[in-house]
Amino acid sequence: MMGKPTSIFERRERITLLGKELAFKALVSEDRKFLSEALIAVGNGEDPEVALDIKGRAGESKGQKARIAADRKLLVKATIQARRDSGESLDDIVASLGEHGAHIFGLSEETLRTYAQEKR
Repeated sequence: MMGKPTSIFERRERITLLGKELAFKALVSEDRKFLSEALIAVGNGEDPEVALDIKGRAGESKGQKARIAADRKLLVKATIQARRDSGESLDDIVASLGEHGAHIFGLSEETLRTYAQEKR
C-alpha cells in the first residue's frame, strides 16, 4: 500500500531547500539524481512544474494559504504535545481547544484529535 502523498507545499519546500543546499554543499545521491533528471526533462521541453514534481493535484493549494495551514498544523501538534507532556489528558485538551472551548485554532474537536494522533 502506498503512503500518504506528499503535499504540494512539501514538494515546493524540497525544491527551495535543494536550491539552498546546492549553493554550499554536495547533495545526497537521491537529490542529485532528482535534480539531474528534472533539469534534463526541462531542457527537453517538459513543463518545469511537472519535471520538478511541483504541479499541484486537483484541489491542492500551493500558495501562501497552504503554507499557513501547514504552519498552523505544526503549532497545534506542538501545543497538544506540550499539554500532554504536562500530564493533561487528550480529551481535556481537545475539549478546551475545540469548537466548544477556546477555539483558538479555529479547528473542530475531530480535527484536533486527528492531528494529535498523527506521527510527526
